[in-house]
Amino acid sequence: MKKIITLFAAMVFITVASFSQHTYIKITLDTKLMLSADYSLGGGNGNPSQCTKVYAHLGLCTCDLDWNTGTSVYDRDCANTDSNKYFCDHQILPYRSNVWEHVVGNWGNNPQDDGIGLMNTLGNGMYSIEFTIEDYFSNPALVNTETFYDPNDPHPVVQSSVWNIGDGGDPYTIGMVFRNEDGTLSGRDDLGKDLFIVNLQTGNPYVTQGSDVGASFPAITFVTGIGEIDNNVHYVSVNPNPFSNQTQIVYTLLSETNGLNIKVYDMLGRKVKTLFNGRQNSGSHSIYWNGTGKNGETLTNGIYFFTISTDGKVIASNKIVLLK
Repeated sequence: MKKIITLFAAMVFITVASFSQHTYIKITLDTKLMLSADYSLGGGNGNPSQCTKVYAHLGLCTCDLDWNTGTSVYDRDCANTDSNKYFCDHQILPYRSNVWEHVVGNWGNNPQDDGIGLMNTLGNGMYSIEFTIEDYFSNPALVNTETFYDPNDPHPVVQSSVWNIGDGGDPYTIGMVFRNEDGTLSGRDDLGKDLFIVNLQTGNPYVTQGSDVGASFPAITFVTGIGEIDNNVHYVSVNPNPFSNQTQIVYTLLSETNGLNIKVYDMLGRKVKTLFNGRQNSGSHSIYWNGTGKNGETLTNGIYFFTISTDGKVIASNKIVLLK
């Protein structure tokens, strides 16, 4: 399987690839290269953000939306490929945007530290997230279906919906904003507006600022190339972590996987529990662990590790902290 790699030597690194009907994307945020002191998650201008958790709020545009004044709703027209692409490419506007058709992330007046959209912390003010677009924005467990209002627009911007791929439409544009776990710090463009990935279907995607779509974003450069994917799992998160009663592991498989195993180990490398063993289809999945061992016994507080493996090969792993 091949993928197109878009490298940003500055703020954002995007990797896009086609897997038949799956579009893989990886977004890496480097807060040191952001310019606005108010919208760089506490970093910027060479200073790394010190956030231990950063969430990516992402909105996908797939269809042409027409305002229906008779019913006060948007009509979604996903059948016309040309009009869909034109609409999504031209809906990046200052102060508002209809790009946000399918939204993953919980912000609003009460931002949630719930693991949905949680980025991997890479250190030195860098954070990343990766997933397959078709799985991510069509997962009812991830997509926020609230109505989003814009104070500068008399109409609701969009009623966010779970993407039903069978309705048509393709991934054209993704809106992005970032925050820490309680929403007190945010990451946006130079003037505090949304950032956007555009031209997803052209093989030459780039990032632009919502505050001025005609201006380049000075912290971003990129090149493209071809590379190989060496595993089958993308987007893994654990929340809450640390946990006391129960934690949820969320992961996305790029393809149907036989012999999938999810196991928990202690610090000495001893297996304490098998959470899953069998076959799973491609897409997003979740599984829970309540801090018990293989016989249902309560385990002692401490650091544990889970692994996701196929046919004995570990393809993902992470640390879990149990605090009763």
